[in-house]
Amino acid sequence: MDLYFVKFRATSKLTSEVVQGYFLGKLNQAPEYDFFVVPGRYGRKYSIDLNQGFEDFLEDFTVKKENAMKEVTEASTMTDEFFDFWLVQSRRQNLRLVGSELFRLTENGDHEALRVFLSDLLREWSEKVEVEVVATPLDFEDVSLEVVKEHFEEISTDEVFKILQREDLKNLPEVFPVLDPLNGVTIREIDVEEKIDFVILNYGSGEISEKFKKFLRERFGTENVASLPGKLISKEVLKGKNGNLYLLKVEFEDGIVGKALVSPNLKIKLGQNRVKTSDEEWMEKIGEILEGEKKLSQEEAMKAKKRSQPVQSATSSDFFLAVVLALLVMGILLVLSYLLFS
Repeated sequence: MDLYFVKFRATSKLTSEVVQGYFLGKLNQAPEYDFFVVPGRYGRKYSIDLNQGFEDFLEDFTVKKENAMKEVTEASTMTDEFFDFWLVQSRRQNLRLVGSELFRLTENGDHEALRVFLSDLLREWSEKVEVEVVATPLDFEDVSLEVVKEHFEEISTDEVFKILQREDLKNLPEVFPVLDPLNGVTIREIDVEEKIDFVILNYGSGEISEKFKKFLRERFGTENVASLPGKLISKEVLKGKNGNLYLLKVEFEDGIVGKALVSPNLKIKLGQNRVKTSDEEWMEKIGEILEGEKKLSQEEAMKAKKRSQPVQSATSSDFFLAVVLALLVMGILLVLSYLLFS
């Protein structure tokens, strides 16, 4: 476990205010955090699913907070007041120790103790407070895969696909930098020849694939390697759907080269390289993640297509035609009856 991600919702039984937020941090570091507050009558409208994954929760949180600030008159003042309370509280508390306690409770999976701990922190905000909390232990690789899901649509353009089919790229394994959302650096700050960790997305194809898998088996005893360090050997700027992307070439041991597409906004883990193996079929896990994201994109496209189809309304000419057809059918039936029974 590298990170803790504590998501919570607290409701004051005295004022009916609802605060939602999160703490994200490492051991022996002050946590990063964000909150927003709405009156209780808006609690359901702006409720966030605490069971969402890292990236999905942050996206949902950002949208709900922005909307609440725009749409609810009292939300901005309530949120400012809560931050004032938290600043006072954080001066009294040692935030580094708070972060260490959040790390310990998340690592132990003790949700009840965590709920009590947060209730104590919020006691001066409201003496009677009801707290819901979900704590997620995260590895850097987990965060990286969440971001791969988010970037799936962004990198799936015809232009990028054509570039990835270049002779020097098309058979190479696909990898992705291991991210550190707290202390990471951007790809602009990482020089060629530096070594960073990469998550393996696939083994490549053809002879390169077999060579890569053989290398992993011989070196680590399994093909199911989640991440390993590689040396950056080139950076190339590409046009993506939502801005520039960096196309990286990465060299692993035994002369194996991989490729990666990276947004310039991502925070990449630098230093303390490590190899991480997986207890599960790593490529199956990656395939399920990307396939699920692909299906979701296809479903959204189908919904959008249905919404865009014009609704045909009945006109007077349609009604007249229907009446004529009905009279024609009745006439045919009368003729048949006369011929059969006369």
